[in-house]
Amino acid sequence: MRSKLLGDKQEQSAQTGAFAIQAGRDVNYHGLSVADVRELCALFLRNNFPQLQEEARRTAEQHVQEFALTLENKLINRAESIVLDKFKDPDVQATINDAVQASARKGLRGNPQILGTLIAERVALHTNDFKDVVLSEAVTVVPKLTSQQISLLSLHHFVTAIRFNENVSLVEIEIFARLALAATSPGFNLSLSQKQHIQYSSACALNHLIGGDVYDELRTKAYPHLGFTETTALKAAIATQAPAYAILLNQFNQENLFTITLTSVGKAIAIANLSNYLGPLDYAIWLN
Repeated sequence: MRSKLLGDKQEQSAQTGAFAIQAGRDVNYHGLSVADVRELCALFLRNNFPQLQEEARRTAEQHVQEFALTLENKLINRAESIVLDKFKDPDVQATINDAVQASARKGLRGNPQILGTLIAERVALHTNDFKDVVLSEAVTVVPKLTSQQISLLSLHHFVTAIRFNENVSLVEIEIFARLALAATSPGFNLSLSQKQHIQYSSACALNHLIGGDVYDELRTKAYPHLGFTETTALKAAIATQAPAYAILLNQFNQENLFTITLTSVGKAIAIANLSNYLGPLDYAIWLN
């Protein structure tokens, strides 16, 4: 099965002067290794929190160590697409510094899995200036959001932006919908004030004058090839053949999430979260 969900397969290549990882943990280029990420994180902790009291210092160190391990594992798991040389870039180091500070302060509440995913993408092979800016900004925004708010962004992105090709049936879509449900259900039924905070963080915009029916959108724009001439018929088919997908769509309609528009930063955060459940997504499809 091939769909935009997984993105286009890209060949291993590197720009002039860049060196891509070709193996796992022991990769080293001129003294720089994936394991060095841990020391880099520890250095940023010492520089940013030099006068913490002992108990707070121990907690912050534990948080940073856990984040560093998370990031290291992300880099190893994506070894074929990571360019270690990018760690020399001051902007990349500043982005890691932002993540370290958030992790030191908040631990798991800083969403380290998503931070690690964003940084791994920031040092990946295929990138551009706009995508780099968005990913770096997303790292600063993630700690301002709860995991539930990130789940809401993910729900919106999965329902409105991820589209499958004409060869994919509803039964096959259901496979991905079940994974997406795990990623998004914590964000169901958030209060208006929580949604307004997402807007304040720069991850989305709200417009309460907008409405619609997501099933209509899917029938007429996303999946006309399925051949449904009536929205009620499509809705019944999804309920039968893709019940998890139906839960996501019904929740979208119930909350009228048409009122939300994700910014580029919100999309990056949603993609990072969904990638941790669905497998790597191609950011370039939505950040171009």
